Amino acid sequence: MQHSQTEKYKMLSQEANSKSEGLQQEELENLKRVQKQAATSQSATEVRLNRALEEAERYKVELNRLKQSNKMHIEAARMLSFTEEEFMKALEWGNY
Repeated sequence: MQHSQTEKYKMLSQEANSKSEGLQQEELENLKRVQKQAATSQSATEVRLNRALEEAERYKVELNRLKQSNKMHIEAARMLSFTEEEFMKALEWGNY
């Protein structure tokens, strides 16, 4: 009788080990799947971030170009103003 109980517990132990291994394998597969999804998500996020950085750099370059252009227009307007003043003085000088 003791021998049959020992066999019974041995069989139950083997079944528990088998189920445990099956669950561990399933859990391992789930963890691998989650890790792969996280890696894919991170990769997509990095791509979006790089695109945003490239776009920000383009805006920065465009802003600098516009600032330079604006500076040239202001300088040209200043020079034109000076020339206009000189022209008006010359006209006034000719009236005397």
